[in-house]
Amino acid sequence: MRDLRDPGFDESAPVAGLKPAPRHVIKAEEDELDDEDPFADLRDTSAAAPVAAPKPVAVKNAEPQHSAVLAVQLGAQEQLRRLPRARLTELLERYRDCLDQAASLYQSELHTLNDGSTLMLFHSEDSGEDYLTNAICCGELLRALGHALQIEVADSGITLQLQLGLTVGDDLFGISQIDLLLTEIAQDALALSQHSRNLLLVERKISEDTLIRQRARIRPIASPEGASCVERLMEPYPSMLERQLARMHETRNKGRLQD
Repeated sequence: MRDLRDPGFDESAPVAGLKPAPRHVIKAEEDELDDEDPFADLRDTSAAAPVAAPKPVAVKNAEPQHSAVLAVQLGAQEQLRRLPRARLTELLERYRDCLDQAASLYQSELHTLNDGSTLMLFHSEDSGEDYLTNAICCGELLRALGHALQIEVADSGITLQLQLGLTVGDDLFGISQIDLLLTEIAQDALALSQHSRNLLLVERKISEDTLIRQRARIRPIASPEGASCVERLMEPYPSMLERQLARMHETRNKGRLQD
């Protein structure tokens, strides 16, 4: 179990050594038909090679097991389609890499759905009482990475929207992706993310959690009813995220130089 309060948390697993969840690689070939969908890589279309991380083995435990479900969607896709194909392909690949790296940093179980949405699961079985803090920090890291992606397309006049919704529930550890999608917890997370515009939205149960109230500033929003958004994290978490972002940026620049 990794302790988020340990100053070495973000240094013990440098991004360069991350093992992203398996996924299909986008290939932009000159002879591809123009009507092929560049967003196809965001969708789970292969039952033989699912994008989801290996399903953990459920172990019976006397203690109640809790899980947080973070739904992530890339909005404004119709706008993004106006980008040149090569540039769009690069952007979508960067987006997938961001998800993979964030999942590796925060011990998340990653599921990619047929419509390109992503569900990230954080279990108390893996990280104890920090499971919910992990989920919020991961959501805030993705939000920051979304801003970085926005900068990359700023000259096109396109507004990139990262939609994030977080819910919490029980008995999700070891569940299959099909069964996960049938749960109210997952459906609520996906529905909540639809209301997000580059903000991490959380359900009421999370905003009322005693530990989370000590670690994040959360305020209620008008719609949807009962939802709140994360305004900011309390120290030391913002500093930790800055170091993680800096390391990810450095790793990407090194990769460019090697290419």
